[in-house]
Amino acid sequence: MPKNQSTAAQTARRASRSGGKYTEALRRATASDAPHPPHVLRFLAERSGNLYHLVGGIAAAWAHSGQRVLLLEEAEDYWRWTMSGVRRSRSRRKKENEPATPPEPTTSTLWASPDGPGLLMHHTCMWETRHPAQENNRGFPHTDRSPLAAAVADAIDAYDVIVLLPRYWSYPDREIATAHVVLGEIDIFPDADCRTALPGPGDEEKGVPLSPEQSAAVLRERCLGFLFGSPHLPIALDGVIWQSNWELPVDADYLAGVDRDMNRAGLRPLGWSLAGRRPVPHKQLPEPDQMKDLSFVQRFQPIAARLRTALAARPAGRN
Repeated sequence: MPKNQSTAAQTARRASRSGGKYTEALRRATASDAPHPPHVLRFLAERSGNLYHLVGGIAAAWAHSGQRVLLLEEAEDYWRWTMSGVRRSRSRRKKENEPATPPEPTTSTLWASPDGPGLLMHHTCMWETRHPAQENNRGFPHTDRSPLAAAVADAIDAYDVIVLLPRYWSYPDREIATAHVVLGEIDIFPDADCRTALPGPGDEEKGVPLSPEQSAAVLRERCLGFLFGSPHLPIALDGVIWQSNWELPVDADYLAGVDRDMNRAGLRPLGWSLAGRRPVPHKQLPEPDQMKDLSFVQRFQPIAARLRTALAARPAGRN
């Protein structure tokens, strides 16, 4: 066998020895060997302040497993940036039409494997600009998202996964993202009906227990309502991850029942994360030292593995 023969050709030759057609086997093997474009992942959540550690932990787990991951974060809302520039100009008695200087992009390495391909990078830049209103758009400014598209295009060949971190997480991104995953944040787990109560021992009243199916319905209404009340077009969701900010009052069997009902409703369950009672910095990714801590990374490995499987099972095309 020639030394420089491709893996696809070797696979096709083995198939032909087993009775298959070499050309057909070569075509299939070449297609399977072709590199798949990376997924551009957008997490969706009604509130994002307490979820940065969850996203950072998932990304760190991917990196520790040998993936090259980029966290692409929006530097600043364009409207706030332009308004702050006007205020600064006025305070310094400059011309009001003097353009503000946009923040420079920043890139940092959060974690890199010393002896493997695993890499976790963080890049922050402006995502959009706005042009003056034209007659054909009824007086509204035209939003140009070419800066984000250019940032993704520059990174597409260097990473296995690109995670978008917008300033606002509650709306999908059909232009750039190739996958969407919902993050549900739970403050109080709905294991009992608070509207009706039953007498308990010691004369206290306890809420009527809910079944896992009832609990799943409450969670969808309470934590995922922002998806259903939006005028946006339908979007393909790749799964849902839950984060509880307090200890869960139910056992693993109960959660499995909730997952089954979520799956029945078309929301693929990808795991449960417990934030714990300790305070978590608001809208802040984990520190680089945490990214190196295996005990921190291991907490997110099961969810990261299931999410990776879900992404690998679908084509890397736009939603």
